Amino acid sequence: MSLESNKPPLWGARVLMVGRACDDARACAEWYATLFGDALAEVGDGVFAVRGAERWLLFRAHAANAVSLAALALPTHEHWVAYRAHVAARGVEMHAVASNLAAQIGADAFAVRDPDRRLLLFTVAPEASPARPAATLARAARLQRVAFPTVQIEAMLECYRDLLGFAESARVVGTDGELVASYLRSDAEHHSVGVQRGVAGEAGMHAYAVADWNALRDWADHCADLEIPIVRGPGRHGVGNDLFFTIRDPEGHAIEFVTEIEHRDALEAHVDWPQGPRVMDLWHDGGAPS
Repeated sequence: MSLESNKPPLWGARVLMVGRACDDARACAEWYATLFGDALAEVGDGVFAVRGAERWLLFRAHAANAVSLAALALPTHEHWVAYRAHVAARGVEMHAVASNLAAQIGADAFAVRDPDRRLLLFTVAPEASPARPAATLARAARLQRVAFPTVQIEAMLECYRDLLGFAESARVVGTDGELVASYLRSDAEHHSVGVQRGVAGEAGMHAYAVADWNALRDWADHCADLEIPIVRGPGRHGVGNDLFFTIRDPEGHAIEFVTEIEHRDALEAHVDWPQGPRVMDLWHDGGAPS
């Protein structure tokens, strides 16, 4: 299969896994397992996985509270082969996936590092999991996107857009014309990756897509049952136009639940947004982009 000339090379890929570096990997993994009701397993020395239908998280102990790894899955093996050739043709250094990760993610995988040295894995979408019991369907949520604070935003944008083939959907621009944030897509959903001007060591964000407004309400109720406060929202993002609310895990990493995500065509040009509160939330005043 060759890449379609009228679509970005990564088109059709979705976020499969997020890896977190955190102070206490076990405690953080246990918190997420409780939030989602998903299985927790130690998959390596001090590495913990929390995995459910359409969401997969890895945790390891490290002083930096950050997203240290992200994996995207392409729809088919043929698409993955063609995409790997596209990345190689642009001179991107590719790495073999460590054996412990390969055992989990599959043999068809390669890794690259972005300018912040974050490990990015590209693999083939796993076969669909068996249907879950009906009692758990109300808490379905798909891992949908991830955002990275960075002190070198221009280099990050060039990497993700020009080398790895993400399509840029929106750009946030400061009053002085400087780039504040960029949001990039790998399928029709508005963005699967965000890069935001930040400071070293700043916690990032990842988000879960739910079916509709009622499902968003149910997740908010579930967080209330667990005594996890909503720190932002409910609201509607300007960038992406999705409904959302935000919570934070015990180490301050932001988690969003989102629905009604804007869709964009494969080659649609990005939209510029002036920096301001409407980037984050059309309903409320204040807050930083996410």
